[in-house]
Parts: sequence; structure tokens; C-alpha cells
Amino acid sequence: MRRITILEEEKAGEWDLMFEEEGKKLDVCPVCSAEIHEGVPVFECPFCGNKMHARCVQPWINERGTCPICKRPLSQKA
Repeated sequence: MRRITILEEEKAGEWDLMFEEEGKKLDVCPVCSAEIHEGVPVFECPFCGNKMHARCVQPWINERGTCPICKRPLSQKA
């Protein structure tokens, strides 16, 4: 078996999860990392204020009952 030795960490770049559409910033779903466009069903955590696609967060809330970001308890009515 071969092993890989890492001598030093190297930063490859920055990742900005804000996109712009016609001069305005778009929110990005922290679950799937896709842009959140107007008209798409969105869930906003009442505690941390993070917005995410309802389709992305609903299975998480159904299974765990918490916000995937701040871990505060949530109702299943996302």
C-alpha cells in the first residue's frame, strides 16, 4: 500500500457563494450550492436567517427536525 505525505497545505483560491444577476446579488442555497431565483419556493430559517430551496431542506427537516446550518429545532412545515 502506498501512502501520500502532505508536506504543506496550499490554498487554491476563494469560493464566493454570491452570484449576480443583472446587477443584483442572488442568494445561494447552502444545501445544494445553486442560486436561488425569484419564484422558487424558499425556506428561511427563523433563527439564523439562511435561505435555502424548500425542496433541498424539506427532507433534512423531516429526518432531523433542525436547520442544517444553525442546528436549531424546526417545525416540519418548511
